[in-house]
Amino acid sequence: MSEEATPYRPRCMYLCCKSMQVFGENFESDPEFQAGMVEFWCNQTFTGQGPDGGGTSLQLCSNPERTCYQEY
Repeated sequence: MSEEATPYRPRCMYLCCKSMQVFGENFESDPEFQAGMVEFWCNQTFTGQGPDGGGTSLQLCSNPERTCYQEY
């Protein structure tokens, strides 16, 4: 059996979390990510907020309408 590939989901290039640093592009396979235990940050501000003052998460930072969004 083959596993179904997760469709590509654009996100901001400045979004980061520990799972991304350890697992790279397979970060969604990290058990901590799957359990919702990761904290995201913005590599422009190095905080949990983007330069536009909005929060950081995979969902929030996949919105191309944000002023700070740069597609990865």
